Amino acid sequence: MKNRFIALLLSIFIFITGSGIGAAADIIVHNGESIQSAVDNATHGDSIIVEPGTYYENVTLSTYDLVIMSQSGNPDDTIIQGDGFFLTGDAQEITIKGFTLKGTGTSYGVNLAQFSNCLIEKNKIMNYSTGIDTNLYSTFTINDNEISNCQSGVFVGECYYDAVVKNNRISNCGTGVVVGDLGDSKIENNTIRENDQGIALMYEGRSDIAGNTISFNKKCGIYDKADTGSKIYNNYFNNTVNVIFDSYHDNPNTWNTTSTTEKNIIGGPYVAGNYWAKPDGTGFSQTHYDVNGDGIAEETVKLSEGEIDYAALATSENSTPEQPPGATNSTVTPSENVTSPSEEITDNNSTNSDGSSDGSSDGSSDDNSDDSSDNSDDGSDGNSGESSHSSGGSSGGAGGSPEPQTNVQVKELSQAQVINGKTVMFDFTKNATCVVYISFDAKKTAGKITAIAEQLKGKSTLTSALNSGEVYKYFNLWVGNSGFATEKNIENPELCFKVEKSWLQDKKIDQTSVTLNIYNDKKWSQLPVKLLKEDNQYLYFTAQPPTFSFFAIAGKATQKGAVNETQAKSDTENLSNNTGNNTGNATTGVEQTSEQKESKGIPGFEMIYGIIGLTGVYLYRRKR
Repeated sequence: MKNRFIALLLSIFIFITGSGIGAAADIIVHNGESIQSAVDNATHGDSIIVEPGTYYENVTLSTYDLVIMSQSGNPDDTIIQGDGFFLTGDAQEITIKGFTLKGTGTSYGVNLAQFSNCLIEKNKIMNYSTGIDTNLYSTFTINDNEISNCQSGVFVGECYYDAVVKNNRISNCGTGVVVGDLGDSKIENNTIRENDQGIALMYEGRSDIAGNTISFNKKCGIYDKADTGSKIYNNYFNNTVNVIFDSYHDNPNTWNTTSTTEKNIIGGPYVAGNYWAKPDGTGFSQTHYDVNGDGIAEETVKLSEGEIDYAALATSENSTPEQPPGATNSTVTPSENVTSPSEEITDNNSTNSDGSSDGSSDGSSDDNSDDSSDNSDDGSDGNSGESSHSSGGSSGGAGGSPEPQTNVQVKELSQAQVINGKTVMFDFTKNATCVVYISFDAKKTAGKITAIAEQLKGKSTLTSALNSGEVYKYFNLWVGNSGFATEKNIENPELCFKVEKSWLQDKKIDQTSVTLNIYNDKKWSQLPVKLLKEDNQYLYFTAQPPTFSFFAIAGKATQKGAVNETQAKSDTENLSNNTGNNTGNATTGVEQTSEQKESKGIPGFEMIYGIIGLTGVYLYRRKR
């Protein structure tokens, strides 16, 4: 009996060993070896330790629970030159620490995956479109990094849980920190200086912004286009223009917290509001003094209508504020990769047409709006860094589009990773426009790029009117940098669009007459379309345009004045969740991810099944 029990335990041990369930390992990457190779051979729980040296590569992570760090802990001696770190959906619980990441002005230093829970700490990141980019629902801590010469230092996307950006030094960028559409985040104790804009709050993005030094930014300290109010307090502002508000800003921010006994950012006794300075010494907190000794000005700061700091920080008449880190002025030569002062941040995943700012504030109580300041938000793409697009000979313009934004009814952005030989899918999941998705097969690797769908108020100002049929919608599509979406770089392009059934009925349009028209070489051409599917509200069609540029959807009325309600059935798979079936192409990235997850299974299940089986055999034999 004893021997049988020992044999059972030995069998379980052998099974565990064979299943690969064991202790985490330290994997050393020697100078001259590949970091990517080490990542590919790692399993969850491992630490990849990189020796000092310069590594010329892009690193893609698809394993969860990894630590990747420099051996010395000093980013100056461990350098990665390339597109930095790209995390797939399987890359969760990742720590990246102690590197210098050097790009070429495009792509991302660190690109976090959806649902990731990551720590990015003590790195130097420079010369990227975006230094650190966060995706949908990702949670993270970005701590103690030095980010410079990027179009956006940190982009905070739709993050809902524990999104923290703290103790970073961000300088010489187009925008230091961009808070994108939706979500909650904390931006704490950062030094954000000498950028074009310090922080940009976009659409429904909100944050708790506290303890930051936001100084000497060329255009403004905060650009506020958010429709959801943030809590902004205990910050040191020192910019010629401290705040610019957008025209449709409806929900005010909270500019101070309840006075709390704690040393504030200028050394005073209470944390309350913000310190409002200007480089020329005329800021509110520089010209309004604390009388009763609590470190708070006796007057309030009216930044704009409904935007009031009720407890601005100040000093007594005979004292000066304690200078927070990075608050002193200096001169920095702008990098050629920095967004020019005439450009603004544009939204990352907006479904709204762009407006103009209706006021700016320097922190003075007289509410002096600066209507002469550059109020358009359509200059640089703060996330993807694409400053221009073109198609069919048109040169790119503001906001990644040559179309004047006054003619744009609504737009939506989508991003995807472009890898040579892979099918690339841009899903427009917010259903803001008539475009459902676009796709193509990549002939070169271009990293993560942005596609823009613009639904227009009328015809494009850059085209003639379509004179064939009843026009349903005019729209534009721009993909990647100027000149990217050509047959040199892509093949098998596909576009999926939708048409409201109610429009067909109202206009008495025969559904078989629906066409997609493209404007190219100064003329309109008609493209054949294929009915993909239908639901209660829309018909979905696909087409294969030669390029992505100016489009019009049109149809012709039936002679009998009625629409045939019997719709053709789709001969392709169902389009679900607005993710198209790219017929004739390789498996989509979404499908690949699902297969990867299935193949991984749940860690430890093999061991459990093995134990149950072996125990059953043992008990059965013992009974006999």
